Amino acid sequence: MDRIIFTKDTIIKQEPISSSDLPSNKRQNVPIGTMFVLQSYSVPPSSQNHYKISLKSLVLKGFGNWFVFEEHADIIDDPIIPVTTVDAQLAKQADKNAVRIVADRNTIGNQQGFLKMIFNQDTVIKRRPVDSGVLNDQSKQTIPAGTELVLLTDRPDTNNFVRLPIESGHVKFTLKDLEIKGFSQNWYAFTKHVGIHLVG
Repeated sequence: MDRIIFTKDTIIKQEPISSSDLPSNKRQNVPIGTMFVLQSYSVPPSSQNHYKISLKSLVLKGFGNWFVFEEHADIIDDPIIPVTTVDAQLAKQADKNAVRIVADRNTIGNQQGFLKMIFNQDTVIKRRPVDSGVLNDQSKQTIPAGTELVLLTDRPDTNNFVRLPIESGHVKFTLKDLEIKGFSQNWYAFTKHVGIHLVG
């Protein structure tokens, strides 16, 4: 399975031109460490320095096809290696209202986007922690296994933990720089389908 990993903070675009020449609805910020699963990709002859990518199951700003400056990303064909799920992490904690992720406060400093959500299996992220079948299309998004999305979180506390709330078997999260269905905040993922790890 082909995936694209972003090696620098970048902007994906609807045309292979300078992002400053495009309106905001035709460009999307993507933070370093993000990984998308690809339906396909190519390097078109008209733009030798941009990948043309087609995202699998994921639509950003109404588009599934984007151009990516090739020096800001790598295409990989590595197998998906499942990570410890949020559910498994919660099983080791007394407090079940928030998952605690270890992150060294001194190393992190004021850096944002130091945690990522890793999708072990195909799943649906949602605007509410309920069965996806009761939500309209604007309130849910299919995310394929192998996707890694960078999170916007608080800094680690003095005990070197970042806490993410748990509601009805779902972890609540905010995306860094990325909007899905027009939203970056208040998304939920089923705790048995995802893990959360440090970027890098």
